Amino acid sequence: MNTTFLTAMILTAIGLFLRYHISRRRFNRRGIGGLQQFPTYGRFIFITAVESVIYFIATLCLWAGLFLLALAGFNHFKH
Repeated sequence: MNTTFLTAMILTAIGLFLRYHISRRRFNRRGIGGLQQFPTYGRFIFITAVESVIYFIATLCLWAGLFLLALAGFNHFKH
């Protein structure tokens, strides 16, 4: 097994897990009207900023994992 393939699968799994976890937290914060509910404005700003950064990192992990997976596939067919 190629280390590129293993790294790609790990990055993809990490990206999917982080995106799922953040989306689940956002869903659980929704009230009856469909809006996210926070106890204070400061907490809203902090949580939204942190989740946005983590979501962006998860997206980068997914793209890197897909790129490495494609690279591993090309190398497999080349040899």
